[in-house]
Amino acid sequence: MKSLIILSFFIAGSIATKAAPPPVTYKYVVKFNSECCGVPDAAPLLKSIASFKKKNKIKKISYYLISPMGREGEYYMAFNLSELCKKQRSRFIKEIDATVINMKDKGSCTTEQNLTIDKNSLSSRTTIIKKEI
Repeated sequence: MKSLIILSFFIAGSIATKAAPPPVTYKYVVKFNSECCGVPDAAPLLKSIASFKKKNKIKKISYYLISPMGREGEYYMAFNLSELCKKQRSRFIKEIDATVINMKDKGSCTTEQNLTIDKNSLSSRTTIIKKEI
C-alpha cells in the first residue's frame, strides 16, 4: 500500500513538471503594436520575406504567430531562423528591419533579437501557432 501511494505521488509530480514548458528564445521577433486603431498590415512584411526566399533560393521560412498580445490585436511574429545560415540570418534581419521601419499605417512595428518568451507569463488567451512562408 505504501509503495502504491509513493508511486502515485511520483507520477503526479512528473506530470506537473511536464505541464510547464520552458521559456523559448527566438532569434528575431517582429512585434505588431497598436497605437489606437489596430495593427499595421503584414502584407509588406510577407512580401519582403517572399522576395528574400526567392533571392536566396530558400524553400521555407518558419515563424511562430504569438497572439493576442493586447486588446487591439497586437501580435508577434517570432522567427527561429534555423533554416538559414549565419550570413543569410544577418541579411534577413537587415531586410526585414528596413521593411518594418515603413510599416506605420494603423500602428507600428518594432523588432527585437534574442527575445525570450515564457509561455507561463503570457495571458491564458494567448496562443503560439507555427506557420511557414
